[in-house]
Amino acid sequence: MQLYLYGHSLKEMLRMRRFLPWIGVALFTALMGLVWPSLVPESSAAQQYADLSSMLIFRVLALASAIYTTSIVSQEVEQKTIVFLLTRPVTRWKLLAMRYLASVTVVSIVAVMSALLLSAVVFRGHIGDNGLLSGDVKAIVIGAFCYGALFLLVSLLSSRAMIICILFAFGWELSVGNLPGDLAYLTVFSYLQALAQHPATAGGPKAKLLTGDLGTTAITPALGMQVMVITTIAVILLCLWWFSHFEYVPREDAE
Repeated sequence: MQLYLYGHSLKEMLRMRRFLPWIGVALFTALMGLVWPSLVPESSAAQQYADLSSMLIFRVLALASAIYTTSIVSQEVEQKTIVFLLTRPVTRWKLLAMRYLASVTVVSIVAVMSALLLSAVVFRGHIGDNGLLSGDVKAIVIGAFCYGALFLLVSLLSSRAMIICILFAFGWELSVGNLPGDLAYLTVFSYLQALAQHPATAGGPKAKLLTGDLGTTAITPALGMQVMVITTIAVILLCLWWFSHFEYVPREDAE
């Protein structure tokens, strides 16, 4: 039953109407790979990829997670199908866990696809020359789990989860990580950057702002892994417990 729930959720999230825009986002990322060398001609291919990865791919990761993860419960509530969802012959926590894993899978596919296309453009088809790609893939998968857990919790607590999650992804994550001091410890992006092990941005202050490289917090890969794993497990366990003990009813104000 669990595999069926996972497969059904995965198939639903990969429907062409929902997934096609993300193909367009990945192509836009590749297009930026063509334009960026003309803006920073003095940088190497690895540096160009690292900058664009920080600016675009990890933002795409957060955005895709916000959209897919918040729809796991809130979409059912707004479409008034939550009652039918909860009447399935499976415990609530298993139902939520399988849908969460499906969203993590799709979000990882979106971000990895963007990274592969960007690598193909920047390294002129020689993806194997990109020594940063494996680190990015690891950080993407871990980030999909962590962002997904956090955004799922928000969707269980608030009826305006999408707005809150997008503000977090593009407001808090982008601004706080660039501030001096220890505030970067409160962002997911800073830990993912530590896992990806990108070189420091070679551009000026504007480029550093976009890549989140203005901050002074030094996070090691080991610390990044520990914090991401512990945070993800703690938050997802809270989500499973919450969903199992609280009632969800269709929103009457949904059109």
